[in-house]
Amino acid sequence: MNEYLVLFQAIAQCNEKLLADEYKSLEIKQSATHLSVDMQPCIQEIKESALRLKELLKVCFKDVSHAEDVWNSKPRIAQSSAVDVWEQIGRLSGCDVRIRNLGKQGQYEAVVKVRKLWKDQSTKLQNQWFLWDENQQIFQRDTIGYFEKNNLHKELRNEVNCYADRVVVIVENELHLIFKELQSIDIEKIEFCIECFDLKSQSRFREQVQSIGGEIVSKFTEPMKYLPNSSMKTLKQTLKDPVETLVHKSKMGISLADFKESCKVISSIMDNLIVLIFEERISLAIQTIEKTMMFYNKFLEKQVRYQKETLEQRSAEKDWMELQLQQLREIQQYIESVIG
Repeated sequence: MNEYLVLFQAIAQCNEKLLADEYKSLEIKQSATHLSVDMQPCIQEIKESALRLKELLKVCFKDVSHAEDVWNSKPRIAQSSAVDVWEQIGRLSGCDVRIRNLGKQGQYEAVVKVRKLWKDQSTKLQNQWFLWDENQQIFQRDTIGYFEKNNLHKELRNEVNCYADRVVVIVENELHLIFKELQSIDIEKIEFCIECFDLKSQSRFREQVQSIGGEIVSKFTEPMKYLPNSSMKTLKQTLKDPVETLVHKSKMGISLADFKESCKVISSIMDNLIVLIFEERISLAIQTIEKTMMFYNKFLEKQVRYQKETLEQRSAEKDWMELQLQQLREIQQYIESVIG
């Protein structure tokens, strides 16, 4: 590139001498002028190419710098305590077992408590509006008329909203034990291992830890805010549908049979939703444990490999990086001479 620029500059100097020579013909001077003008884009293209190459060369310098950073990280990884890492893997294995057991137990307890809660609330409404006779063990009416329907609708809607609020508390309480297990993961130990890596890897690992940690906190502390299947509806909106279906099923009123069926639908919705929530949260918790264990296992694999590296191998890698830097600097000087 520089050789071409020198040639173009030599041609330009030759043209300048020709144009200054009063003994040269007008025609040849016109040709020299045209040539000088037409050469300018060529010279400009060489300089612009050099500028583009200069930017690309910065990436090459970063590559060698990263290689040197990785080279410097090897002794840190090799000299770390493998015993501490194995201890963390053992604790994570125990945590995995406890989370699976707590998940099953928590799901069962949540379903039982939520079912009982809705049964008590729906039975209370049913007995109140359809006039349950305790002595005769029968309902004294089997239909709520048109004029009372709106009042039942209002009360049922309020009961469902109240029910939804209490469901949130039940689910949060049952998920708390799993969340507590996840909180027992020693972040400081993970951070200690992360600090042994090169800067690029450190940044990637920390982003992963922050992302997973944020998702865990959100989905375990506010389980009903993040419903499964990417549902856009809130819990109260989800439970509102069977209530509205019941009210609008007949213009004349609400039958006892339809009321019972609506209550069954609400109970079924909650059963399915709780199962989905627990399955998703347990899956997230187990994936977190598995990813952490995988991180530690890969750390140990690198450690074993780095411990086997010889001084000659380390020295050869260092020489290679220094050679690359030297050659890149030479190219850089060459480019600067073209730009200058």
